[in-house]
Amino acid sequence: MVYPEFSRATRVQKLAELSQSSAPVYDAVVIGGGIVGAGLLRELAIRGVNALLVEKKDFASGTSSKSSKLVHGGLRYLEMFDFGLVFEALSERHWLLKTHPHLVSPMEFVLPIYKKGEAPVGARSSALLGLGLWVYDALSLFRTPFFHGRHSLDTLKGLFPGVRAQGLRGGYYYADAMMLDDELVLEVLLDSVRRGACALNYCAATRVDPRDRDGLYRIHLETCDPAVSPPPNEQSASESLQVRAREVIMCVGPWTEEVSGIVAGGAQKKLRPSRGVHLVFDWARLPVERCLVMYAPDGRIIFAIPRKDLGDEAAVTIVGTTDAPEHGAIDQVEATSDDVEYLFGVLKEYFPNSKLAKSDVLMTYAGVRPLIDDGAENEAKTSREHEIWKNEQGVVFMAGGKYTTFRKISEEIADFAFPRSKSDAKESRQPLSTPDDYAKRFSGAPLWGRFTEGWVEWKLKHHAPLCLDDVVFRRLPLWMHGQKIPKDVIERIQSISAKTWNQTSMSGQANQTREHIARAFQW
Repeated sequence: MVYPEFSRATRVQKLAELSQSSAPVYDAVVIGGGIVGAGLLRELAIRGVNALLVEKKDFASGTSSKSSKLVHGGLRYLEMFDFGLVFEALSERHWLLKTHPHLVSPMEFVLPIYKKGEAPVGARSSALLGLGLWVYDALSLFRTPFFHGRHSLDTLKGLFPGVRAQGLRGGYYYADAMMLDDELVLEVLLDSVRRGACALNYCAATRVDPRDRDGLYRIHLETCDPAVSPPPNEQSASESLQVRAREVIMCVGPWTEEVSGIVAGGAQKKLRPSRGVHLVFDWARLPVERCLVMYAPDGRIIFAIPRKDLGDEAAVTIVGTTDAPEHGAIDQVEATSDDVEYLFGVLKEYFPNSKLAKSDVLMTYAGVRPLIDDGAENEAKTSREHEIWKNEQGVVFMAGGKYTTFRKISEEIADFAFPRSKSDAKESRQPLSTPDDYAKRFSGAPLWGRFTEGWVEWKLKHHAPLCLDDVVFRRLPLWMHGQKIPKDVIERIQSISAKTWNQTSMSGQANQTREHIARAFQW
């Protein structure tokens, strides 16, 4: 497979073209560079729709890089009777596992079973769990990496050293999968570019004018270069430009209501933003061999997810996620002390002798789910179904949904916005990249974990980072190690990037990256 250049250089070239043209016309402008926006851009390209995607920050820098990094049907949604959602998610899981074994890997999830009266508060009964797993496998049409089953007590203790032994009888296991969420977004975008689409990061839509007499929207954009360090308390220098489009589609997730102010008529839908927080530990400190499914006292499912796939020195365990209302500035969402206490409370129930301390946390990260307010009593019970609608000015909006179903959601948005466009299910299910090509990216000298200097060089050329933050936080899972990231690794990444970008100094960027890492511990 031939991959086009998709880099800082191609972005500069495209912006120069746009600034020289008199408001170029697109069939569609997609606002939002997360997984849904990326998936939609690809779907429109497949249908021959000339589209431009703009993202105010870096691609996948919002919710789409703050997930549990799982590809799953959502076993807990069976409790909410969302059978359609689970069926669709399991179907998409099958597609991703079958066509992208280099991006999505099977993972065994384990549900511990305790004697009645001795289980942690909030745990489900074993009878219900067994029935639910049969339904789960059936909804996958039995296209699953492996069928569910039971582990003995001894097996469970071996898989989860230090797990709560009082009343433990063994456990059920079932199949789901894991991925790197930002990596998937970038692969989808690269495939969109390969198909002729255009995507620009650090390009904010500041206003969308109502349709003119020709039926076109005028979209006002401001671009900036995050690699140019601004003076204290000032914004990076920005440039303004305009484009026109027959359709404008908002795929901005939890920012839906916030950005509706730039569009006449607003969003006309109310969201219920939900904050999801994760803690990251060194795997050696919480050595789980499978994904352990735990229950919080309020009944919410919490995962302990091993990520040994990153390499021996880079292996971590991710614990999460919370489901709390978020009323603050979404751009600045972070883990709170209550979030951390909540997750530690669950860990103490399931690993009472582990002596895990807050000083063991390598990193925290937080994202906001763009849930549609359906009147449920709390965020955990709010449906994960998505909605697509138009406001009074004809601008298309989308919110809600699950990461795993991004391709199907993209098809639905394209059908909604361009009902006369011709879908191509076979082409839509083509792989984004191939395992052999992907393996070639791990060339050159070892850098960290299983990642290499060649990996960074490939990312700089094909996944369009503009500054050191972009590389450390979204082109490598390096950020998970927080303040324990080896200093020489950041220096080597900085050196490789500076050479590719022809920048003589990146010290300001390095300091900013370290500051952003430190902010994750301000709870």
